[in-house]
Amino acid sequence: MRKKMTYTVLAVLLASVTMLNACSDNSTNNGAANNATNNGGGNNEATNTGNGNADSGKAEPPLQELNFPDAFPPVPRAVDQSSYAYDDMSKSYDLDIMVSGSFNQSVPEDKVKEFLEKQFNVKLKFTSMNADDLKNSVSVRFASGDEPDMVMMPVKDVALSLYNAGQLLDGKEVLPYMPQAMQYVTKEYKNWATTKDDQLIGVPRYSVFPDNWAYFIRQDWLKEFGMSMPTNEDELFAYAKAVVEKDPNKNGKADTWLMGAAGAGNGWSMMDALKTMYGHPSWNEQDGKINHPMLDGTTKQFLQFVKKLYDNKLLAPDWYTIGWEPFKAYSLNDQIGLVWYPGWNIVQEQYDAKKKDAVAATLWEPLNPLKSSDGKGGMYGPGGNPGGLFIFSKKLQDDQGKMMRLAHMLDTMIYPNQNYWAVSQGGGPEIFPDDSMVKLNDDGTNVFFIKDSHISKVKPEYQSLADWQFFGYTLIWQVYDDEPVGVTGSKWNQQVIAMPRYKNFDMNLTLDGPTSQKLTDFQNKNEISFVLGKRSFDDWDAYVEEWKKAGGQKLIDDAASQLGVEKQ
Repeated sequence: MRKKMTYTVLAVLLASVTMLNACSDNSTNNGAANNATNNGGGNNEATNTGNGNADSGKAEPPLQELNFPDAFPPVPRAVDQSSYAYDDMSKSYDLDIMVSGSFNQSVPEDKVKEFLEKQFNVKLKFTSMNADDLKNSVSVRFASGDEPDMVMMPVKDVALSLYNAGQLLDGKEVLPYMPQAMQYVTKEYKNWATTKDDQLIGVPRYSVFPDNWAYFIRQDWLKEFGMSMPTNEDELFAYAKAVVEKDPNKNGKADTWLMGAAGAGNGWSMMDALKTMYGHPSWNEQDGKINHPMLDGTTKQFLQFVKKLYDNKLLAPDWYTIGWEPFKAYSLNDQIGLVWYPGWNIVQEQYDAKKKDAVAATLWEPLNPLKSSDGKGGMYGPGGNPGGLFIFSKKLQDDQGKMMRLAHMLDTMIYPNQNYWAVSQGGGPEIFPDDSMVKLNDDGTNVFFIKDSHISKVKPEYQSLADWQFFGYTLIWQVYDDEPVGVTGSKWNQQVIAMPRYKNFDMNLTLDGPTSQKLTDFQNKNEISFVLGKRSFDDWDAYVEEWKKAGGQKLIDDAASQLGVEKQ
């Protein structure tokens, strides 16, 4: 079994951004794309050169019409590299690009930057900083007239402000030159990034992480209790009672419980998704009117169920005050029967906690979305959020060649184009052929492995090479082939991704940030009182009115207006 970088470490690398991959010329085109083909059935199109055609005189974009798909392609394929014939590679350009990174430090020798500059005949100014600093820096640079050519913005708010100020290029002017990215700009993504005058504030991109969070249950305990997988709140409660009363860890102690919030006293965290048993957990539309879980009883029913668990002593002793990491002392030591987790992570962490006992990788299995006793629910919360968007300075309007070069370079970094892996996780096979491996599978998934000998892992001063990855990298199609963790974890990830989810209305909302935060703080402070019995559910209607006065009504009005529905 190969030893892989843990998903937890990878999550740190991916906290705010996406990966760049560079383009290969004729002399060096034997890296990740060829490795993918040589290691098991990749797409041969990914091995074509990406240098454009300087002699063809072609400047027409490969996409004459923008046809936004309903969904991502079922099997992602790299576009033919002749799509970039519009780009005259004999011309050189200076490109100023920015991204939100994780390490954000200079490196002694930036091999990724050198690789990109050579392949694309450019001189790059690359700036990486944390998300808050990026928002501030981008705003200042645009205000001072020193704007970058392109920014990968992880959120939409600053991008929308800049677009409304007339400082950004309409994304529809760039997207025709990005045929790979176009495959992932779905109708929903397009609507998310479209202004009232039907222009794109940028080019949306897929998220880094897949929708692979779900409830995981101890399947071995279910078998011991003679129970099937719970399908509704009553069956879940029966399982919870068995976990507490039947000593499933066989130590003769009363030290097993259903679950905990693990939010360090600040909200419901691990328990929040139980809300989906009773209805949509966020803003939504119902019968042509705006709706919210506070308005239709969803939040109330959720809190009543949590109180039922609490009153019956089915939750861990410090279930509300304990934080996520300390809670693992329970969940990974046979004391908890239900957790909210990404599939791969729970398998890996349990396997490590049990000193790599193969049986440990089989203890947890994903639970399909539960229903309420009256048949509501049956779906997890909305997924499919964009991973941000590429925004382009309006000054590129005056330099068509520069805009096309930038579009060309970025597009080859989108999955699974020929340079997608080149700068992944600090540099893939094109840059560090002895320290990384790629396998592109026939079903469009890939196995990507960085060895412990990779410079970004051996020398801490090179960790920031990973910040280049935050333009195009994603885990949506990445799988693992090591036994038993990789195979099982990948299986659970794919199973969870396929589970039904509520429609995502939040994607098309831009609500006031301070008001939203104030309302979150208000709910975190007050809702625990209902569970602990300090406030009666007879006061619920009065509480909803307090919620409205605390900012809820303002958000109701704004959400209704933005979604084009009636107010409640």
